This record gives sequence, C-alpha cells and structure tokens, in this order.
Amino acid sequence: MGYKVQKIFKWFEQFDKSDIKIKGQTKEFDIELGNKYLPHLLGLQYTNGTSSIKKGSKLYEYIAGSNFSDEEIFKKIRKNNPDKIDDVEKRINTFQEFMENIEKSYILEQTHLNTTIKSNYLIVQSKGEEFLHLGIKQNQIASFDIIPKKDSWLETYFSRNNITYFQDSKIIEEIKGLYKYNEEKERFESFTFNDKKIEKQKDNDFSIPMKKKSNNRGMER
Repeated sequence: MGYKVQKIFKWFEQFDKSDIKIKGQTKEFDIELGNKYLPHLLGLQYTNGTSSIKKGSKLYEYIAGSNFSDEEIFKKIRKNNPDKIDDVEKRINTFQEFMENIEKSYILEQTHLNTTIKSNYLIVQSKGEEFLHLGIKQNQIASFDIIPKKDSWLETYFSRNNITYFQDSKIIEEIKGLYKYNEEKERFESFTFNDKKIEKQKDNDFSIPMKKKSNNRGMER
C-alpha cells in the first residue's frame, strides 16, 4: 500500500504555524501555514460521509492518527464522493512538488465567474497539458502595522487542463520572492519549501493560451 498522503503530512509538519510572504512584481500575500489547512488542499474533505463531517484540525487528526493508506482514503472517497476521486488523486500526486517549486509559478487573477471558490488570486504552474492552481483568498485588513499581517489564506488547490479560472486575468506576475517570518529576529527571511535552491527555469514567455472553456464547478473545493 502507498502512504503518499501520510508522507505529505510528515513533510508539511515543519511548516505548521509558519507565517510566510509571497511576493510578485506588484502583488504580495501574507499567509499563515497550518496542518489544519492541509486536508482541504489535498481534497480529503471528500472522505466525509453525510452522517459524520470532519473539517480542519479534526480531519487532519483523523487521517493522520488513523495512519490511513492512500487506498483506504480513496476507498472512502469512492464510497462517499465517487465523482471526486480523479481530482483528489491529482492533488495528492502533485501538491508537494508544486510547493517545492512554487518559485517557478506565476500569480494571476481568479476570473471565473461561475465558481464556488472564494479565491481572488491563483498561483499557477504548467505541467504538461495541465495547469496546477493554488487558490489564494486575500482580504483587506484594517491595520497594516501588524507584522506579519496575515491578510491572505490558501483556500484550495486543483489541476485543470484548461485556463477557465484565469483566462481574463489582467496580470501575469512572476514570483519574485518567498519569505518566512523569523520570530526571534522579528523579520522576514528568504525561504523555500525545498531544501535545495530553486533554479528559476521558467518558460521565457508565459502567456494565457486560448483553450476551450469548460464548466468545472462540480470539481471545485
């Protein structure tokens, strides 16, 4: 049996309760990372049946504490939300690599109107014919003298073979910096999700290609 979900949980533990900053050319996001957010990004909420719904920390503790294998997780999804199985598999198979190479991504506006997601920005990587989307919801906060201000949160993560969610974006910004807040020094310092230095070998000209629109609303969140 494979235990990729459990391995992702173990890998992500080092970032729990970390405050990070993602900077583009004009856009900037202050985000708190947390184990409790991870199950939703991986789509593990689809293991829930109608009689017992677990979210956030409770869902994380349930999956991690039970040490479920990937197949045991997929079995629950096939039972409770069979139409989500392919989507969840894609999330699980790509999430860690995406985060470890997030510096190679681009920031775009989330412009899909017929959607249930709340993200107003997307961090996007292309992988073959697929586009990997990390959804960020940014809110305006009253006081900007709070450091770190945590004005954004990671809402969702998904893969699509179309550009529906960012085709009308007016911005395409490279990620210029990734930083983590050092509590002892009270400042942000350069940071990476990967132990190795990321060589930013991106496409020289990332553009929004013209592809057939499709309605993916049922595969969101």
